[in-house]
Amino acid sequence: MSWWNSILVVDDDLDLLRAYKEALELDGHTVVLARDGHEAMRLLNQGLRPALILLDLRMPRMDAWEFRARQRADPALASIPVIVLYALDAGADAMSALGVEGFLEKPVDLDVLLRAVAPYLTHGGWDVHPQ
Repeated sequence: MSWWNSILVVDDDLDLLRAYKEALELDGHTVVLARDGHEAMRLLNQGLRPALILLDLRMPRMDAWEFRARQRADPALASIPVIVLYALDAGADAMSALGVEGFLEKPVDLDVLLRAVAPYLTHGGWDVHPQ
């Protein structure tokens, strides 16, 4: 399960997951969904290597901070870029501690979302994720 050019979307809101999936797939991307950081980590540990992770800030079982700590601790996962999706700002220090490529405030305008993911993906084929 490599899916080099896919996007892993992690959010506990099922309606938002469906909306992100629909918009991203209409734009030509392969999308994998996870309901929280725990499920996302399980998929990554099973071999999923997406080109990008869209990560909700606050989720049950494993939030963005715990997810990022585990991701950064694993050399096979540390280089996967992450964009955080947030509804409530947790403060500049807490948010910057995540060490991610960007932040998108919810509700995310779909055009903004598509522009944000574009630099990390190639259309129409597999792309090798740098290790």
